[in-house]
Amino acid sequence: MKGNAGRFTRFLLLLLAAVVMLAPLAACAKAPTTPTATTPGVTPTTPVVKPTIKHYTTVDLTGPYGILVPDLFEAMLDYYRYVNENGGINGYPVELVWGETGNVMARAWSHYKRFKDEGMQLMWLISSPEGEAFKSTLEKDKIFCPLNFGQSDPQLYPPAWQWVDGPSYGEGFGAFAYWVVNEWWPKNKHGKWDKPRIGIIGPDSAYGKAANLPEVHAYVKAIGGEHVGQAFPPVVPVDVTPQVMQLVKDVANPQVDWIWTQGLSQIATVWLKNMSALGLQGKVGVAGFWWTTGAELLRRIDAKFVEGYIFSQYSYMPQVEKDHPGIKKVNEMRQKYHGKDADEYYSRGVRAAQYVMEVTRIALEKFGYEGLTGANYKRVLDEGMFPRHWKTPWDLGAEIDITPNDRRTAKQLMFYVVKGGKIERMSGWIDAPHIFPAQYKDLFPGEPVYSQ
Repeated sequence: MKGNAGRFTRFLLLLLAAVVMLAPLAACAKAPTTPTATTPGVTPTTPVVKPTIKHYTTVDLTGPYGILVPDLFEAMLDYYRYVNENGGINGYPVELVWGETGNVMARAWSHYKRFKDEGMQLMWLISSPEGEAFKSTLEKDKIFCPLNFGQSDPQLYPPAWQWVDGPSYGEGFGAFAYWVVNEWWPKNKHGKWDKPRIGIIGPDSAYGKAANLPEVHAYVKAIGGEHVGQAFPPVVPVDVTPQVMQLVKDVANPQVDWIWTQGLSQIATVWLKNMSALGLQGKVGVAGFWWTTGAELLRRIDAKFVEGYIFSQYSYMPQVEKDHPGIKKVNEMRQKYHGKDADEYYSRGVRAAQYVMEVTRIALEKFGYEGLTGANYKRVLDEGMFPRHWKTPWDLGAEIDITPNDRRTAKQLMFYVVKGGKIERMSGWIDAPHIFPAQYKDLFPGEPVYSQ
């Protein structure tokens, strides 16, 4: 019995040892295998994080233009956020790297050098002076600028590596002159002269003198109007009565029919008050460009000074087109991020951001992430990869229409007018004239050339 008991005890001990040794193996066999990047022949379940696509810009949130740019720039940043919250561009996050300039060119150049050192390939711009200053350097460095919100005409010719957001400033004035000649003048001929006279008030700056170029004078003459020249106030004036008198000559018998402002609201608010004080309101028409909207002026001075003011736009006004589906989406986005409705600058910023994202998407699909170079971005526009007559996803304004050698992203605008303290649309979409220096006529075969 003792022998049998001993053998049984040894059997139990061997069995126990076997169980102890085999248990980890059994556990391993049953446990699911978690694939990793180093497991041969197995696709990882952990998603690979795609690298970030970087865009760059400079922006003047302070200084003389700090009252206009912040809402526009907020829209740009918000749309980048929106895109990333919705999966990025084909899964790639996209980031806008920026530097504040205060409208000081030395700061702008400092940011440019830093961005270039970081490998910048795409750069937005928000300033005509910077656009003109950077033009040759962008070309030399092969850095692509899909859009500048500053649209002074010299940036466009000869065509280089930058585009502008809409028609040029000179063409915006030209479109207004066309309306004066063809719609206003036939109903308002007064016999004092045989063609309507239009003068300009604006600063001696890249954007301020863009409507006073020789080819713009020639265009106005060709369509049957008279461009009487420009008076130049300071960027931030206290009084512009001398500039008004330079144009009207005689308060009792004004020598112009219309004055167009190519200055921002710092000039326009003073100018409109001076017009009223001189007794010229209602005698001489007042109008201006898309950076000096009726809405901007109504926010800053009494509505009585803004009555009758006409201004151009190439993006919809949220204050007027509030029921437009795209404007509703813009308002929803700003309400979500900031708890307030969009204004005209915010809407314009979203429209432009949608265009830049589309350029990036096309370049990414054509050339891949490693191929997102300035040269390849530029090919998207130069080689017809970007669709003609393209509406932004939310249809926020004039169609984007890229054509050979033409650095305007949009070629249409519309007019609005202030009546009774409110803004009304005055026209439908109007084709802006293409006004370019005569020496570039071979770039645009078949188009009219305006020269003095």
